[in-house]
Amino acid sequence: MDAKVHPAIAVLVIALAILAIVVWTWGSGQAKEIGGPAGLLTDPSGNLYIQMGNQLLEHDPDGLFLERHDLARLGVGNVIGAIGFFSNGDVLLRRGTDSRSLSDKVRAYLRHTNQNTLTPDVAETGLYRCSLGSTECTPFGSPPVDFKATFGLFIDWQADDVYVSDTTRHVLRKYAADGFPLAGPAGGFRFPNQLLLDDGQLLVADTNHHRIGVIDPATTKFGNELSSIDVVPAEARRAKRTWPSHLARIGDDFWVNNMRATMSEGAIYIFDSDWRFSRAVTLPAGADPVAVQPFNGEVLISDWDNDRVHRVSVAGHVLGDFRSPGLAALVGQAVGERRRYQALAWLGVGLFVLVVVVLLIKIMTSTRQQSI
Repeated sequence: MDAKVHPAIAVLVIALAILAIVVWTWGSGQAKEIGGPAGLLTDPSGNLYIQMGNQLLEHDPDGLFLERHDLARLGVGNVIGAIGFFSNGDVLLRRGTDSRSLSDKVRAYLRHTNQNTLTPDVAETGLYRCSLGSTECTPFGSPPVDFKATFGLFIDWQADDVYVSDTTRHVLRKYAADGFPLAGPAGGFRFPNQLLLDDGQLLVADTNHHRIGVIDPATTKFGNELSSIDVVPAEARRAKRTWPSHLARIGDDFWVNNMRATMSEGAIYIFDSDWRFSRAVTLPAGADPVAVQPFNGEVLISDWDNDRVHRVSVAGHVLGDFRSPGLAALVGQAVGERRRYQALAWLGVGLFVLVVVVLLIKIMTSTRQQSI
């Protein structure tokens, strides 16, 4: 026999179900956004910086923790893209929050070209040159420049020339230390990521072309392709890790992080000086490597999903974790925040289950009453 549910109850149930889904989606999304260590970089004095969330953790050349830099003091709402140091220790980064709309992110996911303007949408946002000590910042370029999604950045400390991967526009650019454009945009790339100036050549992780591009860095010839290197060996192809994102020069070798199509769950592949594949680094199971950085006679690899920075020998053998009281404290804070958001997400699940149970009880009660 059909059971009839009061319209008001039906509306309430639907509203609660929608609320439960919203809470689950929001809580899960917020928890996922709180990732582990991401960027690894050094300054001209040899100090190491680990970027995690909106923080830079500074260590001396021996790995001793020195200071935690809260980038919010520089006007950085969210770290988006790469960070680089100038020869005097100033840092180049993007100020402001994530101004990309949902449609911008959908277009990027669909591999469409970014059509937004290069100028900031809001004052005090965009690329800035800042001092970590004084927290004073000046706009990079006149007018200021805002890429919103620059995931590759290299500063040549000899001249302080700035090389930029304008990732979602699929081009490279070259600037002077004050932001004056020297060359570019240079096209022919597909989601270019990390850049490395090595032996007079500019190497670019040309992610969606599954290769490393070798580019002429000279201003008058900027963007001319000198060669193209296949960095997807057979074992990487079998594992569907075909998307190079980060690279580093380690002694005579090149180390490349090839990710999967989700831009996660990558693996580190080592090539010799002639770019012949040598071996892969055997990281712990479930590793999600991001950046690769030579440091203090070893190699550091950040692990986004597992809240770790791996220490690896130059031969490719894992030595353990990079230990730092500053990193341990920040990871503990992040884990606590992540668990709170996950608890809220499960609260959404519980609410949804409760809604279903209430609805079933109501239907069963109505059915029983009608059968009497």
